[in-house]
Amino acid sequence: MSGFGAITARFYAWFNRNPPSNRIVIDVAELGPDDRVLEVGCGPGAALELAASRIGAERVAAVDPSPTFAAMVAKRVPGADVRVAGAEDVPFDDGAFTVIYTIMSMHHWDDRDDGLATLTAKLAPGGRLLLAERLLEKPGHGITPAQIAAVEARLGELGQTGVHTVRRPDRRKTLAVVVSTRPLAS
Repeated sequence: MSGFGAITARFYAWFNRNPPSNRIVIDVAELGPDDRVLEVGCGPGAALELAASRIGAERVAAVDPSPTFAAMVAKRVPGADVRVAGAEDVPFDDGAFTVIYTIMSMHHWDDRDDGLATLTAKLAPGGRLLLAERLLEKPGHGITPAQIAAVEARLGELGQTGVHTVRRPDRRKTLAVVVSTRPLAS
């Protein structure tokens, strides 16, 4: 995915400065002081800013395919490691993060299965992956129950454990957060 253009990114950022879904995901993630966090599809950076306020900017990183969003986030969260990339080509070492999350961006990925494989590889043993999307009845700008089942199955195939979905009210919609854990090394 090439991402949002400069004008579209700025327009989107204006209307999505601090949506409640950010707090929901950060709360579900239960960030601790030893976590190393990656946000995928960070948009204007509100969730990353919240994560940084809890564990420190030096412990958070983000990727977005839009250079405009990446620049906005680097300015918004000084000290964060922000790079231009999509979910399928995250430019960090395997095993680098204890928490990886994405908020309403998975439906934009060019190849969901490839993105999931990439993100699970970037998790440290015991690391948590959170995939948040707006719950829908039919395919669109979010995720349906059938798509949740497919994502959960794919995560199982990738060796993730404890795969489950948390549903939380978010204004007039429901946020579905698919949560999984990378197993500890054997």
